[in-house]
Amino acid sequence: MLQPSSYFSSVLYTIEKPELLSGALNASNDALDKIEKTTEMHDVYQNIMSGSLIGDPRVSELENFIANAGWSILDNQGYNMDNFMTFLSEFWAQKHHKFSGMEQHVHPHGVALSGFYFLECPEGGCMAEFHDPRPGKVQSSLPYKDLSIIREANNSVFVVPKPGMLLITNSWLPHSFTRNTSDVPVKFIHFNISVMAAKERAPIVV
Repeated sequence: MLQPSSYFSSVLYTIEKPELLSGALNASNDALDKIEKTTEMHDVYQNIMSGSLIGDPRVSELENFIANAGWSILDNQGYNMDNFMTFLSEFWAQKHHKFSGMEQHVHPHGVALSGFYFLECPEGGCMAEFHDPRPGKVQSSLPYKDLSIIREANNSVFVVPKPGMLLITNSWLPHSFTRNTSDVPVKFIHFNISVMAAKERAPIVV
């Protein structure tokens, strides 16, 4: 029998951190309210994006956890992280009203990892979709046998978010969000993790 070997995988890392939800939600709501009071909602793009949350003491524990988790992810993926440290280069809240979503994109310009911390996830709200980054594979795909089973044939996968879920993946993995079909807005924090040189760095396990 032929023995398969799997290489060049795309990995999603998730963990439940509900204990950090209250502070993150309070900080995000304040930042989003500030924008909503001074910005007119676009007729088509029914969403609000806050300014940076970096430095807000209510999310400092979440910030540190994400940065350290990013270091561990890259180290476990095989990168030599001994002389590098990870930090949040972007960290902002989003609020998606009914019918709002997010187009497929990646995060370039030196970003190593990207992710989300989900705050409010109503039934029928946006789902995160992650897309196969290999255009040649997508272009040559055949019909699926069973859409309910995730296998090598899939060109994308959906993640149903829930409050307190933290998700991190490599920044080169294309991602998007489906439309919010709920009357209740969807809220989450989107972030990017970058890498910089460090004189000393001890491994951190999370």
